[in-house]
Amino acid sequence: MFWTADRIYSQGIEQAQQRIYEFFLETVRRQTPDEVLAVFKCLFINFNDQSNPEITAALDQILTAYNEKEFFYTLKRCCYILINNWTVSNNRVYIQSLIDVFKDSSIYKKPTSIKLRTLRIWLQFFIKSEDFKTLKLFTISLNPVSSLDHNWSNRFASYLLTDQYTNPTSSLEQRQAANLLAQEMKAKFQFNLAMYTARLSNHHSSQSKPNNPTSLSSNVLNLVTLMLTKNSVLNCQSQANNFLASIKELTYYDFKVRLLQYLDFSIADPEISETVQTKLHDDLFKLKAEHHDHLVNPYLILKTSKFLISQMTSSDHEHLTELFNILLHHTNPLNFVVLLLKLLLINDAVRSHLELRIALIIKYYSRYSESKCKSVIAFIDMLNIALAVYAGETRYNIVRMHTHETSISQEKDMHQDSQISKFDEKKYRIFSQVR
Repeated sequence: MFWTADRIYSQGIEQAQQRIYEFFLETVRRQTPDEVLAVFKCLFINFNDQSNPEITAALDQILTAYNEKEFFYTLKRCCYILINNWTVSNNRVYIQSLIDVFKDSSIYKKPTSIKLRTLRIWLQFFIKSEDFKTLKLFTISLNPVSSLDHNWSNRFASYLLTDQYTNPTSSLEQRQAANLLAQEMKAKFQFNLAMYTARLSNHHSSQSKPNNPTSLSSNVLNLVTLMLTKNSVLNCQSQANNFLASIKELTYYDFKVRLLQYLDFSIADPEISETVQTKLHDDLFKLKAEHHDHLVNPYLILKTSKFLISQMTSSDHEHLTELFNILLHHTNPLNFVVLLLKLLLINDAVRSHLELRIALIIKYYSRYSESKCKSVIAFIDMLNIALAVYAGETRYNIVRMHTHETSISQEKDMHQDSQISKFDEKKYRIFSQVR
């Protein structure tokens, strides 16, 4: 092995970082949160932790190397070490105090020390970065009303965290913290939705209405009811089961043909249906065309599902596709939700890919006010409800309370925007239970 100057330099930085990580792991386990915050501030804000000269020297080594990227990584990982440990020890409230450290006015002062000046300039860059925005997501559950400037995208933070826990370049602590918070947010939404629908379907006029976890007003109950109606086109689970049973022993080419039939783009109006199918058909049949004569397998199903989701949302990780705009703005968003849900139900492994694409949509629209994003907000709310009903931890059941009445009628034209049918609260009840 040849030892170059670059390799020796790199190893020196890594060793300095490791000393800092081990120090904060030990400190957060032994000291109170207030004491930990004081140490964190002394090191990263003031660069003057005289009680821990070895750790100050380690940070000095990173500053001397003038490596902004490694400084950011070191700072982030230390933050997530604290967040993880405070979460485990039920001290999550101190996460807000950690964020508040970066509000210190001294960050914007110009010291005479060149190293301290460099440190504070980097801190200013960090505060304006996407990394810091992500860090602030961990305060939403602590104070959802006032956090992050009231942006409507806060309600969908579980999607925004997906990139953090699926990204292999994120530190282990960041992936763990992001995954835990995202799962908690999803579970909380599912619980609130179950409580809301159960209480609302059993609601009496003299009672105050329960809190609605979505922005869909009274349509929530109607939407859940429609999804639970067995003769509805939205009975996606049975359709997915039938589809999976029908593709056994099919070639990949025949699978694609059957897949387009299963997705049934006719749920939109005829013109939209033709446009969507035309845009998807040619590219779909070009995908892995060399495998057309092979038997379809889970890998090809996953690859195809990811491809279709990308075509309907974003195919380049940056811009939204034309198909997305068509499906969102020129038809009922529920039609769009059904297409995505059907793909998820035939292969649950596509979930993280779907969530990453939804996160991209949220980031794209978050620059606009809530009043300008009603369509996309309604779409994400509908998707969340669909995922809770079909792919969540809660089983929903609908019961007709008066047996002499006819069952919920299916609208003759399920292709119109009136898909969220009216629901007579006096005749039916929705019950939920853990699967």
